[in-house]
Amino acid sequence: MIYSIFKNQVFIRNGSWIPPTCAKNASFLRIISALVVRYESGIAESRHWFKTSYLINTIGLSPQSAVSVSKKLHFETSKQPDTVISFLEKHGFSKAQIRNIIQRWPESLLCNPEKNLLPKLQFFYSRRISRFQLLRILAVNPSVFRTSLDNSIIPNFNSFKEFTGCDDDQVLLAYKNDSSILTRKFQSVFAPNLAILKESGVPESTIIVELVLHPRIFSVKPDKFRGIVEEVKKLGFDPSKRSFLTAVQAFLQLSKSTWERKIDLLKQWGWSNEEVVSAFEKYPKTMMFSEQKISAIMSLFVDKMGWKSSYIAKRPVLLAYNLERRIIPRCLVLQVLLSKGLIQKFSLNFLVESTEKKFLQRFVIPYKDPYLLKLYEQKLGLPE
Repeated sequence: MIYSIFKNQVFIRNGSWIPPTCAKNASFLRIISALVVRYESGIAESRHWFKTSYLINTIGLSPQSAVSVSKKLHFETSKQPDTVISFLEKHGFSKAQIRNIIQRWPESLLCNPEKNLLPKLQFFYSRRISRFQLLRILAVNPSVFRTSLDNSIIPNFNSFKEFTGCDDDQVLLAYKNDSSILTRKFQSVFAPNLAILKESGVPESTIIVELVLHPRIFSVKPDKFRGIVEEVKKLGFDPSKRSFLTAVQAFLQLSKSTWERKIDLLKQWGWSNEEVVSAFEKYPKTMMFSEQKISAIMSLFVDKMGWKSSYIAKRPVLLAYNLERRIIPRCLVLQVLLSKGLIQKFSLNFLVESTEKKFLQRFVIPYKDPYLLKLYEQKLGLPE
């Protein structure tokens, strides 16, 4: 009301707002302009507060997330967002899943659910896919909701399934790992790289497994992909073994600077250039572990347990295991046995790599010491 009154009291002259009865009164003009700006600012602030409040109270976003999401949305009433939420709830999405969708795709709150969401859900409902699994994956990765059903989702779904021969739910699993499976053209993006691997002698069964589990590595440009495949061949990797594709994945995922940092890190732990190369050839995932993980495990093995770094270099798979859930609990049990003189010889490989059952049979059960089992279970976080 106040804003409209001020608007009616001015007219435009040479692009400026000038009060008709006080055209020469500059101070009056500044006052009116300041009040108008303040009023407009108040309107904007009120709208922003409404959006943020809605996202916090209705969707359940944290204040920080709500502020971030609200910047991507423009709505003055809850009518359309309420319609979208009601639609998602009707189709079985939980509150947590709806919250995930909105965080990953804020604009979903303003879409037409009958037009944008329903046809895609109906397509997936028509496939042999668990409803529980479908909702869980779409909540984590809602990209398909923004993708054309006829031009992208259906042809890509069919192409993926035709090439792999896998079940419908495995296509969805691959989509979870990389949305481009259904959002980019399979025949032009993935097919050329799959052909390169076949030409190189990689078994189709191995390609299919990796395509489902790690589809992202197949989505790079064919020229780059071919170059890396040739590089891995030169290193002596056997295309018939799965380690070949793991090596390809490592080269694709790691930048040159990351390679250099990890090589320097391993050298700091006493590995030679030859040992770094050998470790990668034996177990390509060695270079894919985070620097923090490598440092933490090497620190435990070398600094605390006193084992030679060169031994770890010869058995790099030891770096693959979980530090808190496997390595630390088992090393603590070993330390107790060593301190009591109950064991002299042991295999580090067996200590870390053996199954739970075999570990207990070798390092806990024979000594009939309740403290050993209690210590082990406490470090695993198991209830007493």
